[in-house]
Amino acid sequence: MRVAGPLVVRSTEIDDPGPLTSLLPDDDPLAWVRRGEGLVGWGVAARVHTTGPDRFADAERWWHDVADHAVVRNDVDVPGSGLLAFGSFAFDDAGSSVLTVPRVLVGTRRHQGRRRSWLTVVGVDRIPATPALGPADPADPPRGLRFSDGALSGADWASAVNQAVRRIGTGVLEKVVLARDLVAQADDRIDPRWPLGRLADGYPGCWTYHVDGLVGATPELLVRRERGLVTSRVLAGTIRRTGDDEHDLALAAALARSSKDLEEHEYAVRSVADRLAPHCSNVYVPEAPFVLHLPNVMHLATDVTGVLA
Repeated sequence: MRVAGPLVVRSTEIDDPGPLTSLLPDDDPLAWVRRGEGLVGWGVAARVHTTGPDRFADAERWWHDVADHAVVRNDVDVPGSGLLAFGSFAFDDAGSSVLTVPRVLVGTRRHQGRRRSWLTVVGVDRIPATPALGPADPADPPRGLRFSDGALSGADWASAVNQAVRRIGTGVLEKVVLARDLVAQADDRIDPRWPLGRLADGYPGCWTYHVDGLVGATPELLVRRERGLVTSRVLAGTIRRTGDDEHDLALAAALARSSKDLEEHEYAVRSVADRLAPHCSNVYVPEAPFVLHLPNVMHLATDVTGVLA
């Protein structure tokens, strides 16, 4: 788990590099972007894989060891500059979790009233040469893309939903979050930059990400810590959009009044607030959720914030 030598890191300010995902080469691409801002990286300066019940603690120890020995020159001093790792952690103990420090990282964000962009390069024992930045060769769409059932067929999925509804109705359960997997296959390798770019373009208001083969876009932020403040965006209560703006506004109003959805949302918000409370001197929960509009659905949303103790 030890890195061969100390990481040498340098962050410098650059001109706006353009769309971040367009910079990614097919070289261990990493991404965390939203509304044209965020971080992309590529190459591997250091990486650790962890499994088992201690996967988080093992990754934390590795990260502290890397950070304690790193030599960092940060001429930007913006959150996201300097030494940074992208992580992906499995829900199950048996799954593989990973932290990766990229060799090259490019970031863009609004900071103190203006848009800032920067380049971070990372080497082992020395600073590597500064790469030329520009659009990479675009990812080719996969040929012969097709989908099939995963662990559950359509009928099995419908049965699982019905069982969950019945158990909630009898009071055995308060809330159930269900997910169904589908298997995608293609005639050749699927370049992760292809779905990444489509998701970033199609869902600009979501956080679009890729780490070690995990690619997706989510409107829900588990936790963000910055300057002593912690924020979690909670989503619960959803309705599909129709494409008709006037009708969708009426649906949004109905969602905001729905006793069923408001009860589900309150449960999720309370769960997050209760877990943040031991770590905060104060936790703020708005009195009512707002309706978050996405291209395909609308969610009840609440931003829970806290002051770290």
